[in-house]
Amino acid sequence: MIAKLVEKVGMWADKNNVLHSGTKVVAGVSGGADSVCLLHVLKQLAKERSFSVVAVHVNHMLRGNEAIEDESFVADLCKSWDIPLRIFRENVKALAEKKGLSVEEAGRIVRYNCFRTVLTETGANYIAVAHHAQDQAETVFLNLLRGSGLDGLCGMEEIHGQVMRPFLTTEKREIYDYIKRNKLKYKTDSSNLDNLYARNTIRNIVFPLIEKETGKSMVPPMLRASLLLKADRDYLDRMALKHFDGVKDMEEQGTIILNRKSFLKLHPAMKGRVLRIAWERITGTVKGLESKHVEAAFEVAGKKGTGKSVNWPGGVRVKTDYNRLIITKKEVQKEKPFRHDIQIPCTEEVVDGKLKVTARVYTTGEYIKTFGYIVKMKEKGLVQLFDYNKINEGINIRSRLRGDVFFPFGSPGKKKLKDFFIDEKIPGDMRGKIPLLADGSKIMWVIGVRTAEDYKITENTKEILYVKITDANINPSRR
Repeated sequence: MIAKLVEKVGMWADKNNVLHSGTKVVAGVSGGADSVCLLHVLKQLAKERSFSVVAVHVNHMLRGNEAIEDESFVADLCKSWDIPLRIFRENVKALAEKKGLSVEEAGRIVRYNCFRTVLTETGANYIAVAHHAQDQAETVFLNLLRGSGLDGLCGMEEIHGQVMRPFLTTEKREIYDYIKRNKLKYKTDSSNLDNLYARNTIRNIVFPLIEKETGKSMVPPMLRASLLLKADRDYLDRMALKHFDGVKDMEEQGTIILNRKSFLKLHPAMKGRVLRIAWERITGTVKGLESKHVEAAFEVAGKKGTGKSVNWPGGVRVKTDYNRLIITKKEVQKEKPFRHDIQIPCTEEVVDGKLKVTARVYTTGEYIKTFGYIVKMKEKGLVQLFDYNKINEGINIRSRLRGDVFFPFGSPGKKKLKDFFIDEKIPGDMRGKIPLLADGSKIMWVIGVRTAEDYKITENTKEILYVKITDANINPSRR
């Protein structure tokens, strides 16, 4: 007869589509009742479902001889059950001091690093840990005390990435009943009685006191609240992905650009989630971004003007650039100046490895004969016409230079190129990427943006310079 807990975990596995034939599972085993019970249940299911289990024990080196005894107990247990075992000894206290972490957090980091090491080395599919319903209730309550948002109040996930928690809806009494029925031995960790740890205070003092005063256990309502909140969170997360795609202008490795105006129209709950999606895609983790960082980004996005910024953890920066909200981890690269002289005529001559230039001169008669008429090209097009007889020094394509001056087509006079870019609301990180067609040092064309007034074609033009630019990143206008 299959034990109820084994049957329950089997049904859980079917529901979550895990623990198939051929699967390999890394099981964390401390030697306590919960992990011994989990290992035994997995052992029974492994026979039935043809998957394999490898156990991992991590000695935190915190409890002297007691920790050594736990290690020996787990070694003997796995040997008697014929389960492969890897043992790690890690100085958790030293790590906590070095990283400025609590011993609890340092221990958690060390354990999962060891689990993942074995996962990689053995080619396993999952890490199984023995968190149960009371652990979940304590986690939700702890997060409530910390002022966590919706994600924190959802508690732990039954399956998160490669980590599975088959006992997460199993109450502790079910575990001890299984232990008793199967006459399993286990070790008791004395540190679980140390109420210096917040979790132990909740487990040993707060929850029992509430149950004593109200007659109700905290575990069922905490679990129920967690499940209800997870449903709401999952819906909001799906909506956030849609909004993220809706406000995203560009995404590449290390940088995401959002439409600032569209972003600011979102509900605050959606704005926060959109920023967290951007954070996760840039950093590869959901961790590290706190509510204070999100709120600082809200403030920057909402300020008038441009060029406002805030630093996030891990070298990520959030900044505004006109109607763009840029989240980036890239270092600002210095512009590499370039200049390429153009010999006329030329056909698809490559400039700076990015542009192809076609240029030739027509008399007005030849041009009309070829194209039928002379018409002013669209300013943002990549084909332009110039009065060739106004060119004095020969043409080149170059990057911008300090002190550049430009006479934009249709404007009343000259202005600094920098001021022109500002007037056109061209983002700062794009300005150095825009190539210039020049007569010596004098700008004839800010390519793809505006031509110069002093090189325009008039009724007195005798020769026309035809220039066509092909840029791999732009669909050129074609004549």
